[in-house]
Amino acid sequence: MLLCAITCGAQQYVFSTLDTADGLSDNFVFHVMQLHDGRIVATTQNSIDLWNGKDFQHIRKDSLSSTPLPGYQGAYHVYADQHNRLWVKDYQRLWCYDAQLNLLQDCLPDSADDVFVDDQGEVYFVQQDSTDMLFDLKRMDGKLYLFYASGTVRCSEKGKELYANTASMLDSTAQTSLVVADTLRGKFYQLVDGRLCLEFDTHTRVWTELFRSERLYTIALTDPNTAFIVSHEGLWRLDLISRKAERLDQVQMVDGNHLSSSRINTVFTDREGTVWLGTYDHGLLRGVQPTPWYQTPWAYLGYGIIGIGLFLVLFLLYQRKNSSKPQTEEHEELQPQESVSEEYADLMKRATLLVEQNLATPGYTVERLAQDLCMDRTGLYKKMMAAIDKTPTAFIRNIRLTHAAQLIREGKLTMNEVAEQTGFSSASYMARCFQEEWNKKPSELRES
Repeated sequence: MLLCAITCGAQQYVFSTLDTADGLSDNFVFHVMQLHDGRIVATTQNSIDLWNGKDFQHIRKDSLSSTPLPGYQGAYHVYADQHNRLWVKDYQRLWCYDAQLNLLQDCLPDSADDVFVDDQGEVYFVQQDSTDMLFDLKRMDGKLYLFYASGTVRCSEKGKELYANTASMLDSTAQTSLVVADTLRGKFYQLVDGRLCLEFDTHTRVWTELFRSERLYTIALTDPNTAFIVSHEGLWRLDLISRKAERLDQVQMVDGNHLSSSRINTVFTDREGTVWLGTYDHGLLRGVQPTPWYQTPWAYLGYGIIGIGLFLVLFLLYQRKNSSKPQTEEHEELQPQESVSEEYADLMKRATLLVEQNLATPGYTVERLAQDLCMDRTGLYKKMMAAIDKTPTAFIRNIRLTHAAQLIREGKLTMNEVAEQTGFSSASYMARCFQEEWNKKPSELRES
């Protein structure tokens, strides 16, 4: 495996390469996304490759098998719906595959000439209006947001339009658009015509221009405060707090060489927080943040030695102090200090109980947990970070992994049954999470 590192301010990502040597059909990757069962989809020039954490499965794609899509005049776009069907759009053409990767015919109703899928996997068939075409469709906090070529966003709830707002910085009707949702802050980030990066705040209903550049391709939120944008010139890092964009010219390789970031073609962040980069000639790059030095096994060993040393020193001081006091002296009762407030302790107790009650539910997401706790996603994120220094996503996954490890040690269930009972979409996806969390395969745990 080829490893490389990108350092972006305080964030550093280490990438492993998946290319033709690993079974990828082509090292030219157009697009990356994730199915609802956890598999990663990488689209190459003539194929659609699905990575299950262990190997690739390929779908051959050609123009003769496509369905006409006259209402769509945009660039390449891929969706996954809640039934794990794959929808591929490319200028007036559509391909649809079921969960077993079989090509579906007649998947577009006669009354529609375009199709969209929201982030929850719901499919929308539409009839485009040539005077103001619908570009993107997103859902946030129960509201539906429609983004049009005129730069207008229309917000509706339960079929009733609430408001419409148009971005004044557009000097003409847009031709292309790509929108990603920032549910933490209630914002959308939009790339328009490959030259503008805009922000729409759903709370203030205000559009803001973040920056301009030439040939902007894709955008993905890589952590709560950062977005990566891929352009023809290279990779951009966008700070979502300061709204400042910084171009990263090169990618550093472990052998000391540098690869121009202009070789990167697309960026995507999956639901587990893993950053994926598609390249023109280096295949697929899969990245995670490396373990900080203070969380390595050697660091924990050092903490243990220091802790034992401090305990011995304090114990000797305590013994010396008490030996000099009269035996009749009353000792003060020590009052323990709580490291976590009652509010946080109660929150973690309720959150743990809810996740355990929904352990076998693959679709039990951070949004569902926040709703069950009568909180919004932002508030849950802030309180969990303050209480345990973990994101809600990491918290849910850790509980699932802990229960899975217990079932594996008992040895009564198969890996597929363990994955099903602990909410993982597949045994291969569960194995990938084990590897990332504990650097150990489930099979190694069972053998030990």
